[in-house]
Amino acid sequence: MRNKTLLSVLALVLSFVAAPAFAAGGYLGVEGGAVWLSDSSWTAAGIGLGEAKFDTGYALGAVGGYNFGTWRLEGEFAYRSNDNKQISGFGFTDPLGGETTSTTLMANAYYDFRMVSPTVYPYIGAGIGCSWVKENATDPTFGGGTIINDTEAVFAYQFIAGIGFDVTKEFTIALDYRYFATSNPSFELQGTGGIKIEGEYSTNNVMLTLRYNF
Repeated sequence: MRNKTLLSVLALVLSFVAAPAFAAGGYLGVEGGAVWLSDSSWTAAGIGLGEAKFDTGYALGAVGGYNFGTWRLEGEFAYRSNDNKQISGFGFTDPLGGETTSTTLMANAYYDFRMVSPTVYPYIGAGIGCSWVKENATDPTFGGGTIINDTEAVFAYQFIAGIGFDVTKEFTIALDYRYFATSNPSFELQGTGGIKIEGEYSTNNVMLTLRYNF
């Protein structure tokens, strides 16, 4: 009985050691998913102008990195887009046209829990980078005139949790949740001689990624 227990422990330890070797190497991938952009409070010179709301949007991206076995380091390019929905303030709610987008470059780090299973495993990750957030807001009530059409580069960060599945040694499918946000971007209000509107940009994302492992 004692020998069987020792053999079981040894097999478990060997599986921990062997799992990283299975996936070590570089990879490239594509990703896409749904984006829920949180409501944004718009202010100008410290004065609240209202709260903007957005429709559910989408994200597309590409990744490239190196898998060390359990740790992964990755570069990511991602594009997110959400249609504007409405703005509420001062007791009024008005439709808001246009869209809010972000184009982002990130450096991400992941930890794969391969001790659970060498081929199906949970993972966590985090990343930092730069995002170019663009606000293109129009007013449908008055002929669709442009209110804001401006872009600002801001600091970006994200936290990630998901599940990976190694279909083969070459192909991996991953499904995860991501909280992606930036520092508050500012946009010039059209026709005001340079008055800036400050907003917020934070999103909840569900992403599907397909990776090719070298």
